Amino acid sequence: MNLKSYSVVAILIIMMVTASVSSASATETATANMPQELLIAKGTIIKIQAVDSISSQKNKHNEKVHFKVKEDIMVGDDTIVPANTDVEGIITKVKKARSWDRDGQIEVVFSEVKTKDGYSLPVDGRIYLRGDKPNILVRYSLGGVFIKGKEAVIKAGVEVNLQIKADTIFQRPLSGIKEKV
Repeated sequence: MNLKSYSVVAILIIMMVTASVSSASATETATANMPQELLIAKGTIIKIQAVDSISSQKNKHNEKVHFKVKEDIMVGDDTIVPANTDVEGIITKVKKARSWDRDGQIEVVFSEVKTKDGYSLPVDGRIYLRGDKPNILVRYSLGGVFIKGKEAVIKAGVEVNLQIKADTIFQRPLSGIKEKV
């Protein structure tokens, strides 16, 4: 072989290596740009905390009450729900304390937590609280009409655990969620 043949062979080898490297690079870039699925499993706990006090005396049925997420909800390295995200609960039951030592009652139900992108994450959670136990002697005495029961109060700062209702899949980049069937 002469010098010209070596040059042609060398150029062909360089072209094949360059094509191979750029093909591998394009494949890696395409793979990196493909959406990846992130899963939040059913039963995952979300800790929330009451922002304000809620009581059977001042709050009303169907009133919205506010809680906040205590700590980031992460899937891998991605924050799905940041700490301090607002969570709304709905008062589904409220009874004021009454005479004859009948205590107040309050129930708050939670159905969703919003992700940082505004998507709805389905949750199960509720708080049911009743005032102190009634005093049987007061309840059945004539003087009971003058003795009022205790109000049910959920104090600011009270913590509650919510659970993710269903396996939920996010697409990375975080562009949407869907419940896994």
